[in-house]
Amino acid sequence: MNTKDMTQTAAHHAMAVVGGFFGVYALMTRSDTFGSSETSNLIFLTIDGLGASFPDFLIRLGATLCYIAGIVFATLMPKYLKRTDLRYLSLLIDFAACLLLAQIPGDVNPVLALYPMFFATAVQWLSYTQAAGYNSATIFSTNNLRQCFAGLTEYLYSREEKHLARFLFYGGTLLCFHAGVVYCWFCMKLWGIKSIYACLLPLAVGFIMTLRDSGSSHS
Repeated sequence: MNTKDMTQTAAHHAMAVVGGFFGVYALMTRSDTFGSSETSNLIFLTIDGLGASFPDFLIRLGATLCYIAGIVFATLMPKYLKRTDLRYLSLLIDFAACLLLAQIPGDVNPVLALYPMFFATAVQWLSYTQAAGYNSATIFSTNNLRQCFAGLTEYLYSREEKHLARFLFYGGTLLCFHAGVVYCWFCMKLWGIKSIYACLLPLAVGFIMTLRDSGSSHS
């Protein structure tokens, strides 16, 4: 792995810690609502639209629109701000989301309370979407799990180094994601909803790693 791939991977793995923190924070503080993905939200949106609850339908529709807005933002910004690394905008938005989430009371509708996270994680997904030639999300784990064990299986079968590298990259992403889960779990025990402030630490690490990666690309 060359220097550029190493710095990209370090930045990517650092943000996977943030993704894990966001994921378990949403699940533990907002009635098992996952604020980093739209799969379950779209399912419940459909169910509520079929007549279960019109107010809940509107709230979930708003969450979907927040996620879509994040995707649109992250898609358009590089076209207008050609010299700006989208990753820095993502870090700023994650930072703002942390500050907002800490102020939302626990009795607010859990989906409504996660609107800042829906937007922020959608932007993070597109900002940290690949590293070292691998496509990988830092905000959820399904594809990372598949790629990790597909790579391990291929390596055990063929002994080709490229499959071992794939296993190590995706395995590292999974480990970092779940390090964020563990870190958040302990913070939640201490501070509850306000524990989102503790995510500022991995965000700072993500900023430093992204800065190093930007520096390596200009050296």
